[in-house]
Amino acid sequence: MPFVNSLLFFFLGFAYLLLLIWGMILSKKYGLLNLYNLLFLVIIGLVYDNFIIALGREIGEGNTLENLSYLRFWLHALFTPTLILSALYICQEFGFIWAKKTFWRTVFSLLTIGLIFYELLTSVKGLELESVWRNGVLTYEPSGDSNSPIMVGAVTLVLIFIGLIFLKKFHFPWFFISTILIILGGISQIWLKNFPIMNILEFLLVASLLLTKQFQVHHRPSKTMT
Repeated sequence: MPFVNSLLFFFLGFAYLLLLIWGMILSKKYGLLNLYNLLFLVIIGLVYDNFIIALGREIGEGNTLENLSYLRFWLHALFTPTLILSALYICQEFGFIWAKKTFWRTVFSLLTIGLIFYELLTSVKGLELESVWRNGVLTYEPSGDSNSPIMVGAVTLVLIFIGLIFLKKFHFPWFFISTILIILGGISQIWLKNFPIMNILEFLLVASLLLTKQFQVHHRPSKTMT
């Protein structure tokens, strides 16, 4: 069983690498210098996160694994809020008038920056880690109540809002479904404490963002929308 659990995180790490390659292929034609490609930073953080978890048992308890684990939480705090800007850019590429207005661009930008600073101040500043064995997998996790759900909750709400737009305008359900699954997965952790359900659902969320990009690349709307 310990081997199976470690193998799952290895699988997720390699799967994220495939998503990263897919995303770069999608962006090759339209360039890498746009807000959507902030998603690549999120994927890189998740590649690192899953591989460190997978290798934890082999590295063993001690300063090496603890120091490597600190970077997991830094990457999470710095990169996860940028999903908001990636989603906004998709809306801009689809020609939504509201997404191109200075007001909404400012709101989304300030929200992203605010969530990054909030996460750094509440979850990363003064972070203390302790070793945790769970189902044969060794990780270093925050001691006490260092993890705040506010940042993840805010990002999820924004993604649900945009997912609803795509569902309504294009009958494209995957963006919306993946964000709903994230919420249900968070609730299900009450009962599925020994199964990494959120790690799997995070993968599905990132995959849905790339599916949305692929849909946008092929759709290429010729007119703006409200």
